[in-house]
Amino acid sequence: MSATPKLTTATVAARIPYANAAPFYALWADAPFAVRNLVPRELGREAEAGTVDLGLMAAADYLRLEDRFELLAPPLGVATRGPVLSVVLFSRRPADALAGALVSVTPETSTSVRLLKLLLDVRRGLAGVRYVRGLEPTQADALLMIGDQAMRMRNQRPPGFTHTLDLGADWLEWTGLSFVYAVWAVRRTLDPAMRAEFGRFLEGSLTAGLASLADVARQTTDPGWSAAEMEAYLRRFHYRLGPEDLKGLERFRALATEHGLLNAD
Repeated sequence: MSATPKLTTATVAARIPYANAAPFYALWADAPFAVRNLVPRELGREAEAGTVDLGLMAAADYLRLEDRFELLAPPLGVATRGPVLSVVLFSRRPADALAGALVSVTPETSTSVRLLKLLLDVRRGLAGVRYVRGLEPTQADALLMIGDQAMRMRNQRPPGFTHTLDLGADWLEWTGLSFVYAVWAVRRTLDPAMRAEFGRFLEGSLTAGLASLADVARQTTDPGWSAAEMEAYLRRFHYRLGPEDLKGLERFRALATEHGLLNAD
């Protein structure tokens, strides 16, 4: 009788190294698999290239690669209902006045740039908005920032960028739904026993992280927020995705598909 397959360092798990995902990683120092830290866009590229077996994948990349990846069951990820505080458009003029604007897009984003296009081009019907990755602030009318970089910019924004649009808040106002930024997804060809083992490990690690959220917040110092601010920030997130979160993901899928955004970069 053959042994049940087990996770080893031959299995590659990718994690997004942002503050909002920190509660997932409480026990990862003892992970029984190889770990790679990848920002969302790079994680999607590596998953597509076949070098990642499972990971916290940007929602847009999961939807794009759904023929090769599937959600963990029960589903886990990073979602909020309303303001997210770390997916933000900083701009020189209000969002409604950004027709013809040149938007600098962080090179790290995969999902948020598609969400922003829906909020500006579709929701507001703005014409002529151009999205270019990695421009200097002096070249741009608006800056799309995500993750820890967006959190740091809250108090250190470039001169002139006096307006902010929190994409999570704007999505809720538009659709009435929460928004899922990332999901834990596993390659469909991964052995079911290994998939189940990873699910148990991740659930245990998340449970530990949420049980010691104040400690997690104190250790998450990169964005420069106080421990109290960080704990309040982490409490905004849904890590165990419920029906309303999945409904939001499906609405994003429908809108992104309708407007040809899923396979656009």
